[in-house]
Amino acid sequence: MDISIAGMFGNSPKRDVGFVRAFAQAAEELGFRALSVPEHVVFFGQYESSYPYSEDGSANWGPDTGIYDPLFVCQVAATVTTRLRFVTGVLILPQRPALLTAKEVLTLDHFSDGRFELGVGSGWSWEEYGALGVPFEQRGKRMDEYIEAIRLAWTEDRATYRGEFVQFENAVLNPKPLRPGGPPIIIGGDSKPAMRRAARVGDGWYGWWAQVDLAEHVETFQQIMADHGRSPDDDDFSFKIGLPLAAETPDEVSAKFEQARDLGVGELVLAAPIPASSCESTLLRYAQACGLSS
Repeated sequence: MDISIAGMFGNSPKRDVGFVRAFAQAAEELGFRALSVPEHVVFFGQYESSYPYSEDGSANWGPDTGIYDPLFVCQVAATVTTRLRFVTGVLILPQRPALLTAKEVLTLDHFSDGRFELGVGSGWSWEEYGALGVPFEQRGKRMDEYIEAIRLAWTEDRATYRGEFVQFENAVLNPKPLRPGGPPIIIGGDSKPAMRRAARVGDGWYGWWAQVDLAEHVETFQQIMADHGRSPDDDDFSFKIGLPLAAETPDEVSAKFEQARDLGVGELVLAAPIPASSCESTLLRYAQACGLSS
């Protein structure tokens, strides 16, 4: 099982571009497979939307939170690493124009030497959709069209797509991605619709080990994959689980690592608090807990 690390950047003065570089270099040296970076374009002091990863549905961050755009973070990190991979965890795809996203991602694919994976989700906050001028309703159908349209633009010399939310004809999007067909598109989300989308059209699934029993969650996903004639163990499928961590001891982290591995998870993404003042030593502690470093 691969071990990756999630990072938050831009949410305080010390977590600046220099910290992005230092974090990425330390993660690569310690053997983490990938750096996962989240996205929200804007935050709000109050939400009516229910946050799906807390017990009471309330957002678990302060009112003045801010983070960098994940695509730019991945680009900065790619310039100071050679093996570390990158994934958005996750980009809220239906909020963005499809072809603009296709161009930005193929550019990052080139600039990272093919080390980028596009993790996408439909989001949960109608406030953010509204602020960006995009309807919250039918966001799942919008995302399905966006994925189809982006892949088409990445592969066809003259691309035509006629959908309800995306329309273009004889569009030329060059250069083509380094990876034939474009970077892997990993579907994020823990709902059954998200799992079904991953099974239908995904190059992988990015679940989240919060407010769920992991064994039951994995079993549900495995059955959905089987219903679509696929398996999370397929060589061309990326099976990721994000693990939020707070004050766990190394032994507790090790136990969760072993549980995820025993359940067949392909990649465990540690979403851990990494202080800027002790970045390398904290990353080392988590790496050691998962057997990456002696």
